Amino acid sequence: MLKKLLQDGCTIKVIGDSLAAGAGSSGITETEEIIFQDPVGTYYRREAPNSWWALLDRYIKKNYPRSGVRSLGCGGAFSFQIREQLPGLVSPEDKAVFLLLGLNDRKRPEGMGELAHNIPALLDRLAKMGKYAVLFTPTPSTEENEHFPNRLYHTPQVVGTLRRAAGEAGVPLVDLHRDIESYLQASGKKLEDIIFGVGCQNDGLHPGDAMQKIMFASVVRTLGI
Repeated sequence: MLKKLLQDGCTIKVIGDSLAAGAGSSGITETEEIIFQDPVGTYYRREAPNSWWALLDRYIKKNYPRSGVRSLGCGGAFSFQIREQLPGLVSPEDKAVFLLLGLNDRKRPEGMGELAHNIPALLDRLAKMGKYAVLFTPTPSTEENEHFPNRLYHTPQVVGTLRRAAGEAGVPLVDLHRDIESYLQASGKKLEDIIFGVGCQNDGLHPGDAMQKIMFASVVRTLGI
């Protein structure tokens, strides 16, 4: 399905949180373009030339010249915000929408319940808009980062919620969490070997350049493009 859309000419819109924006990769800059403003804050678009979505954009433009990728990832955004702002995040020309979010909901007392409610609502709204939606799981984070005091929930709980939502909605799932763990097992490397990098954010949460490349490969392989 996605391959046909790309062959015909398709803009893929990436929406979600900082992972959707490519945070963690080197060379990332914040632009003056405001994605949205709400009582929580103001969210600016980022350019991230070494991120998974930028790698995907270059790959798609090479292989499907009429198509491309645009990210409106909002660092720090919660799922309820993405749900509320969805009409302004998705344009008529966006035939496909990649949805990558959930880790910030770990910081909210009822975060997992909210995520379990908001993701199906988002997928249902995208379906009614006629969009080809793809849901993503987040990448793993280090043990130290995973146990910061504001982590009221943990990444595996987010991953489980997203996997269930994808299955119930019948939408494709790019399981970045599973693919990163499979890569580590097969390579014998540790998470720290690929999540950190020169010029990267190196906070144990946001993927460095090496992991961004694995994320890109996971998207291409999973979606058959």
